[in-house]
Amino acid sequence: MCLDSVYIRWSMKSKKVIIVIHLVEESVEKANEEIEKEIFQELSTDLPIIPWLESVEKVKVIEE
Repeated sequence: MCLDSVYIRWSMKSKKVIIVIHLVEESVEKANEEIEKEIFQELSTDLPIIPWLESVEKVKVIEE
């Protein structure tokens, strides 16, 4: 068997999390795009806090 004809396929799966949260009542006064941008920016920091968060409904980890 020739080593040139041996192929090793390495498939690494990654994990992602889906989080469903409820926003505070005051969030209805802001545009959705503004809230999305603010949450994304905050989650991109070293010590993230989710702005507008009232409560967490569901957390699910998935593999792709």
